[in-house]
Amino acid sequence: MTARTLLALFILALAPAWVRAESLDEIFRAANDSFAHGQYSAAAEKYQRVIEAGVRDADVYMNLGLAHARAGELGRAVLAFEQSLHYRPGDNDASSALAAARAAIGKRSAERQGEALVETRPPLAEAIVRPFSENLLAYALLFCDAVLFLSLIVRRRAHNETTRTGLAVAAALSGLALICVLSGLLVKRGTFRDGEPAIVLRDGAELREAPDPRATMRARASEGGSARILARDQGYARVRTSSGAVGWMSDADVALIVD
Repeated sequence: MTARTLLALFILALAPAWVRAESLDEIFRAANDSFAHGQYSAAAEKYQRVIEAGVRDADVYMNLGLAHARAGELGRAVLAFEQSLHYRPGDNDASSALAAARAAIGKRSAERQGEALVETRPPLAEAIVRPFSENLLAYALLFCDAVLFLSLIVRRRAHNETTRTGLAVAAALSGLALICVLSGLLVKRGTFRDGEPAIVLRDGAELREAPDPRATMRARASEGGSARILARDQGYARVRTSSGAVGWMSDADVALIVD
């Protein structure tokens, strides 16, 4: 690396925040311009640069997903739409785009192979909590906890039997709500499942017995399918797919939803 390059990087690091923000804004506008002119791969590359600079915004991920989808990179489109939903749970546009991308994967697979088995929705428990963010569930948990203990404290001091009965019912209901919200929060955080949530990027991605291209192949994964990354080693990730298959997959073929 030359002294001139080092100096440029040093100056960039010391640049005011508004200068860096202006640069990112220019890249974002250039990405939108590329998308408008049908240069979808170029647009995706520019949106990715914005994200790699540290921007974590649902709209940027949404645009990235649309660019990948138009470019025919459906696995990466699914990943981006899932990421958009992570930062804005329950967004109708992202949910519709995700469903459309997975439907397109199914159609393409059917055209190539004559049949298609495509994941269309998450497990029931995850589907229930999907519209809610972790923060919202955490706040709801604190609220239910406060209502429960307040009801119990006031009930101990109440003398009217009707009031005591009403507070007992309120405590029971808030306790039930607390259990439900806590369960939802644990599901949202993946407490009951091993590994971290990820998406398969390439159709027919190989799952091997070891992190080695020469290892025996156990199965193939479907593009856009959900997976859990259990471990990493030597450029490979040990994953469990939504179908239950476990094996080592190249890092290039799978990506975390939240990196």
